[in-house]
Amino acid sequence: SELWSLVWHCVAVVLHVGTNRAAPEGDPPPSAGHPMAEPDWNLLSPQGTLLFLSLALSVFTRESHQCLPQLTESHGVLMVTLKRLLSPGFLACLDGDPEVVPDVVIQVCQLLCFPFALDVDKDTLALIMEAMRLTQIPAQLLQVCACHLPFSFTELPMGLLCQLVVSDTQVIDQVVREAAASEHIVAFLKSVLLSDNVTLTTDLLSLLTHVARACSEHLPFLQRILRDSDVTGQSLSYLLSHQQYLIRARTCNLLGNLLRHSFSPALQNQPGWLEGLLECLSDPEGCVRRAASFAVGNAACHASCPVGTLGRAVPTLTRLLSDPQAKTCCNAALALSNLGQRGAELRDLLIQNRAPDLLLQVTCQDPRKTVREGALEALRALSQHPGIQQVLHRDLGSFGKPDRVVGTRLVPQPATAPGCLSNGTWSISEDGAGIALAHVGCWDILAAHPFAGILAWLLLCSKKVPMNLTGERQS
Repeated sequence: SELWSLVWHCVAVVLHVGTNRAAPEGDPPPSAGHPMAEPDWNLLSPQGTLLFLSLALSVFTRESHQCLPQLTESHGVLMVTLKRLLSPGFLACLDGDPEVVPDVVIQVCQLLCFPFALDVDKDTLALIMEAMRLTQIPAQLLQVCACHLPFSFTELPMGLLCQLVVSDTQVIDQVVREAAASEHIVAFLKSVLLSDNVTLTTDLLSLLTHVARACSEHLPFLQRILRDSDVTGQSLSYLLSHQQYLIRARTCNLLGNLLRHSFSPALQNQPGWLEGLLECLSDPEGCVRRAASFAVGNAACHASCPVGTLGRAVPTLTRLLSDPQAKTCCNAALALSNLGQRGAELRDLLIQNRAPDLLLQVTCQDPRKTVREGALEALRALSQHPGIQQVLHRDLGSFGKPDRVVGTRLVPQPATAPGCLSNGTWSISEDGAGIALAHVGCWDILAAHPFAGILAWLLLCSKKVPMNLTGERQS
């Protein structure tokens, strides 16, 4: 209503807010070398400011969908007033009453959190995200947490910052730029990483994971955050063995995304991280095993990761092919495939642990389509190697009985059928119903899904393609 807008304009005038425009993204805040005018406390005291924010929260709660459009206007009075309330210049004016600072920040963050707590359509949410980015809310949240709030009050602002980073990749550049320019912020982030606050640590790990996923140019920033701490000397090893499973899972996911790039300098001075990662493959929590199998698959692509250490993952990865979580099975299959590309020593280890046999079994028998696809992709890459191809050719016949193949129908095929080779090797023949895999004297598999149907072709024609796992987006 007009009254609602009038109230915000009055507060903006008292706080000396310039409502004509939002500061361009990348510009320094006005407080940097240009101190803001102190609010007129005779008209609105710090406690009065808190009461106004409480009123605004009540109105937002009752009329959320009518208030949300104001959050889409980066030049609007509401957004620039919220920006002013989070600014270092304004918070410095509250130093005489330090208990008010956390209350102001928390209530502003609660207002900014409303879009993420409601069922907001995609277009409106995109406009809100753009407005927050243009008013530099993400950068201010980081600065507020590092410089103006007691550590115990940073949970909500950091949670909001993480949500903004996850929701808008353009926010990442703003956050990295702000953090990289301040040793104080870097020190704060390091302290969060090794703190006892599980929520703060998991939010930061999620934020760093999205930074790692976004662009390799941010790796130097990540290196500064992950650099050995004075407390433990081995921050990644500490996090990988943390008593809270969610922290272990988020750390594995961060490693997996770091390893998508060329071997990260952030890992070079972190002894013991690979051993800790391998231990997470056997974690009792499914989300940890899923993230660890993803990270090990990408670690296998890097020559800097020792073959001897990676080889210890093979027995566990073969067991994970039957994990209850489909994504873990797929990650394990592709990790085994990447290990097979590292040399004869690891391929021999795969054969000793029956990895090709188990992958073939999963391809033909697992009821989950995504798992069959992942196993088949792994077989395609592994089968270029003669030793593994020989094992697969030997074992294909064991899947000839009708009751042992999921999702297929079987028909007897005489040795003289078209496409069969007299030397007993596999070939491919087609009819109107699908692709038949022919083997002399054996049952012929006629695929109901295309993957089992093209298995023999993949075994005969595959090429070396190391696979980089992509990981999952976190909320």
